[in-house]
Amino acid sequence: MKIDRKAYPVARRVQKRGQLKKAHYTSAGGAHLMQLESRLEASCAVAMGLDPRVRSIRSQPMTFDLATGRTYPSVEALQAAQKLYGLRCVRYTPDFEVDLGVSKVLVEVKHRELISMKPAILGYPNILARYGYRLVIIDDEILEETYIRNLRLLNLARNVQRPNTEFARLVEFIAAGVSYGDLLAADFDEAIVLASLANGHITCDVRSARLNNSTIIVATGDTTTHLKELPLVCR
Repeated sequence: MKIDRKAYPVARRVQKRGQLKKAHYTSAGGAHLMQLESRLEASCAVAMGLDPRVRSIRSQPMTFDLATGRTYPSVEALQAAQKLYGLRCVRYTPDFEVDLGVSKVLVEVKHRELISMKPAILGYPNILARYGYRLVIIDDEILEETYIRNLRLLNLARNVQRPNTEFARLVEFIAAGVSYGDLLAADFDEAIVLASLANGHITCDVRSARLNNSTIIVATGDTTTHLKELPLVCR
């Protein structure tokens, strides 16, 4: 697959020709095609792309020298500076930069097993905070399988096009709570139900179980809560 020429430049190449390491691709959140290192990263991108707080997502945004706080547009640029000036750098490239409108946050996605093997990563948020950057670490406990399967399903339906009256009729029918199975039994188009969940018009629990006929759908209160599960904003 060709890399999207309209996408943001990345600080570090994920995969080069001839490597056996598998690359993962997504254009979640309206972003241009992103090449990612792992399924967990791709899953996180899907979750962030559905999150209404997120304005844009950029993968591999820059490379840091953690010893000085300097940023470089690429690993190669840091290595060139290191060679030219004889620097002793501590290199780090975050997985994502997420624009939240009023602020930006850096995101590192890691399996807990890899964190336990290299626990130094847990200190990176404090190091980057000294230089004015906020880094959050998102692991596979946050991105657990049930949650991700549900969000991937919603992501497939987010751009479903139907007349606005059909979505409005669905919201009115649901009100304080109706099961997913009852909606289908009432002849609501499943694509509309999923698209409404994906766009935050209605809400449900996306963590306890895979979306099924017993899932309770609600159209009152904050109907975007299921899309804002990631710890991107300081509480």
